[in-house]
Amino acid sequence: MQAPPVIRTTGLSYHYARGVQTLFDINLEVPRGSIYGFLGPNGSGKTTTLSLLLGLLNKQQGDIEIFGQHLLQNREAILSRTGSLIESPSLYGHLTARENLEVYRATYGASKTRIDEVLGIVGLDDTGNKVVKKFSLGMKQRLSIALALLPAPELLILDEPANGLDPAGIIELRALIKRLNRDHGMTILISSHLLGEIERMVSHIGIIYKGKMLFQGPLAELQGLQRQRARLLLRTSDNEAACRILREHAPELGEEGLSVVYDDTEQVARINRRLTEGGLDVYLLHPKESDLEQLFIDLTSEHA
Repeated sequence: MQAPPVIRTTGLSYHYARGVQTLFDINLEVPRGSIYGFLGPNGSGKTTTLSLLLGLLNKQQGDIEIFGQHLLQNREAILSRTGSLIESPSLYGHLTARENLEVYRATYGASKTRIDEVLGIVGLDDTGNKVVKKFSLGMKQRLSIALALLPAPELLILDEPANGLDPAGIIELRALIKRLNRDHGMTILISSHLLGEIERMVSHIGIIYKGKMLFQGPLAELQGLQRQRARLLLRTSDNEAACRILREHAPELGEEGLSVVYDDTEQVARINRRLTEGGLDVYLLHPKESDLEQLFIDLTSEHA
């Protein structure tokens, strides 16, 4: 029997002041043990959704269940098992990493030994007396995640944690998130507008655009959709005639030449054979998969 999702929202909708609706019927399902990438352009409703999950905004319509409990009636119990990083927490620049964690330790009810544990988890246990204002942006972000880890959460919610990081910082962050999931069994919900980065770490993906969910499912399912949209790029001696010959392959003429849908390499050979038997010279046959970044653009542009 499949375990129930850690997060489930049903018909979640939200209006800001003056009747501006920002979320429309969001049905989010985050499986237990997953790394769920919540993707969308800036302003698509990601932060609003995460804020609702944490009770930072009042739910206006729909239902939120976390750990199988309704958020409205069980917020305190749910949040005791949840760590989060929404925007940037207040870090004290004149204090060390350890001293910053000590400031928040009592709030989370964490032990002193937990400080050593989380510093080790995020790779900041060797910073000693170095004050935070001398940290790199990547180190500050890891310290922010360490704060979220103080209560030893089962669920970790991160809102755009890669914002502003250089490539080295993004690689460090990616490794940390994978390690938290693999070694500590955390379910992780991470929002981002960077599909190319997210796809390297997640097991599941939800795509939101203008407050509406366009896709939700395992990463492999999205990759399957990507393969379905793969096309074969062709250049022939008469592309218009090639369109007539290959009309059942949904031909499209563009600046690069002619493209058609195809299923596998055997079909590529059959397409080539039909064109030559039709008296055409074939100058180019180039299978061209739609990468996930392009698929993301396609999905959002279809709903623009």
